[in-house]
Amino acid sequence: MKNISGFAVSWFFAPYVGSADIDFYKRIKDTNISYLVAQVARDNPDNQLLRYSGKASIERFPIELDHKNPRTPGVRRKFIDAVQDLYERNKGKFDFLISHSNEMVSHDAASRIKRRYPDLPWIAYFGDLFVRNPYVAHMRGYPMVEEDRLIERNTLRDADVILLNNEYQRDLMFVDEMEQYKHKAVVVPHCYDPMMYGSDGERAGGKFIFAHLGTLYHVKRTAAPVLLAVDRLLEIYPEYRDKFEVRFYGGAPYAEDIEAHKDMRFREHVRFEPPVSYMASLQLMRQADVLLLIDGMFTQEQDGIDSNPFFPGKLADYMGAKKPIAAVTMAAGPSADILSRSHNLIADLRADRIAYVLKRYLDGKVKPDFGVYEDYSIDIVAPKMEQVIRSIVKS
Repeated sequence: MKNISGFAVSWFFAPYVGSADIDFYKRIKDTNISYLVAQVARDNPDNQLLRYSGKASIERFPIELDHKNPRTPGVRRKFIDAVQDLYERNKGKFDFLISHSNEMVSHDAASRIKRRYPDLPWIAYFGDLFVRNPYVAHMRGYPMVEEDRLIERNTLRDADVILLNNEYQRDLMFVDEMEQYKHKAVVVPHCYDPMMYGSDGERAGGKFIFAHLGTLYHVKRTAAPVLLAVDRLLEIYPEYRDKFEVRFYGGAPYAEDIEAHKDMRFREHVRFEPPVSYMASLQLMRQADVLLLIDGMFTQEQDGIDSNPFFPGKLADYMGAKKPIAAVTMAAGPSADILSRSHNLIADLRADRIAYVLKRYLDGKVKPDFGVYEDYSIDIVAPKMEQVIRSIVKS
């Protein structure tokens, strides 16, 4: 097999631990390919991640800039200039170019290299869509929206391959005048690395634990429906008092969730815990009885979409923990498809429905098919990723 090398542009990348950092890192680290990654230097790296570097040879080049204010023209210009300079100092070494968003400026930087070297194959990986992203409308004052919409459209037009993580994302991105580029789209899902997980470990107290790990938002994806459902479950079935807890690990809860928690009749059954490191989060997943997923809940009337187009990277991590997964999600979307296929249960926003789902797990009535989870192992996904890359490299 020919040794090939790629120039990667990714604002977010390991050893930092946001979902975008880890997603792209896991995607490429077990391919038989060499990479030079232009990334942004940020605070609080978790160097434990680099112990799992896999088969790939990955050289990282951290770019120093004002990473806390990424959505300004000056910071973006500095990033683009640094990326171009790094490429020029190493040109001739690379068989392909790959860029990853978020931030969308990664695609912009790659596009400038592509324009200068049009024969260099370019793969653009979109972790999320932007033009049809339903959250953007709820982010008041979010800067550079029009610029990022233009970057998405230009990237769909100019890149040789558009890499996506699910079909719902693809079908929303390639519409209207962009539909002519749909043939470029390739779907490779998120993955987990089994080597990153330890043993289940011990739990203190003996309570049944539902654990949610990761970010919640101020709209569309909140803890409030689950809190209402906990109260509803205990009102109908008081015998479950003190038998279980729902634990949320992550950033500080938003005001809506704080108020919903204060208003709970049985609030002692819910705990909001501080964030933990990525590796610690995998251990907590192994220690939980059931993992809880909360997706964005959208409507055609409010958001212009009737499915959830996001495949949460956290869902892949959950599957790696080999635990049952309960979800509040839409009936159409990658989460619903995966969980239904693996015989887990999903709920909409109705408190009665969520309470029913929680009770089924408490009663041990849900028996997931963990074999479905294996489809998202890095052992399966990395070869797919490598195949996509090699398909555009000239032999």
